[in-house]
Amino acid sequence: MLLYALYCQFKTLPEPKGPFTDQIVIVTGANGGIGLEAARHYVRLDAKKVILAVRNLESGHDAKKSIEETTKRTDVVEVWHLDYLSLDSVKAFCNKVSKELCRLDIVALNAGIATASWRVSQDGYEEGLQVNVISTALLANLLLPKMYATADQFKVTPRLTILSSESHVQASLDKIPKDQPIIEFLNKEDHYTLGDYYTISKLLEIIYFKQVVKYIPEREPGKPKVILNIVDPGLCSSNLLRERPNPLYPYIKMILARPLEVGGATIVNGGENDNFETHGKYLMSCMVYPPSPYVRSEAGQTDGEKLFKEMTDILYKIAPESKSIYQ
Repeated sequence: MLLYALYCQFKTLPEPKGPFTDQIVIVTGANGGIGLEAARHYVRLDAKKVILAVRNLESGHDAKKSIEETTKRTDVVEVWHLDYLSLDSVKAFCNKVSKELCRLDIVALNAGIATASWRVSQDGYEEGLQVNVISTALLANLLLPKMYATADQFKVTPRLTILSSESHVQASLDKIPKDQPIIEFLNKEDHYTLGDYYTISKLLEIIYFKQVVKYIPEREPGKPKVILNIVDPGLCSSNLLRERPNPLYPYIKMILARPLEVGGATIVNGGENDNFETHGKYLMSCMVYPPSPYVRSEAGQTDGEKLFKEMTDILYKIAPESKSIYQ
């Protein structure tokens, strides 16, 4: 998989075609990097409204200005506050979506962090686990009902795109005792040195959403109400690893990294049109590709089911309404 990922860095990828006329789009982490470029693509391709969900409103408005200048479209982009490191902020954002949007066609959950030291959020979770796993899952759970309603009312197929990483292939849950909860075990400082929490969080993301897919209802046989994709944008010229200084990394990026607009295009491609055959699949370089052998193994399936039950309980305590979509 690593060799294929390296090969893919040099492939010419398809450009997004759209159009996204009349559609309302949310992109998280859209104040910079590939999130900003994905939002720019959506605006360029005629989306009705594109919401930049950002932690820093000032940088969000700078991003809005940049998009409007390059696309020559105004009154399309809106900047909404969303802080993944605050579960209250996540709930407030989803409540605002529910009350203020008439429909929700596309959600790209792009925001993520790669921590280099142990830090705990105000909610008591290691920051990488909260941002990449818990808040991402909470957003998906609380936004899906609006997407289902959009599917029913407008006879369309909304798309939920989860940003992942090929680096998940390097992660393992082998050191977590089978009789202990996965999140609870990882949420202890003594265990932080057992592995790269970024790659572990991306692995958890995949096995969790592989379970979520099972509960997405169908509009008709073989056609889900919402298409869920897990997208690997490849190595891009972003600042994701800014906390991890490596003297070789600038040279690696210079040689291998994709331009940000190409990385953004992979996000758009993942949720473009009614591409039902990609539902629940892992996409690398805009193509369905198998995730790591562990994810596909019996152990991966078992751990995914275990994690799903844990996460359902965690999210229920945070937002009881989140459990209703699985009943």
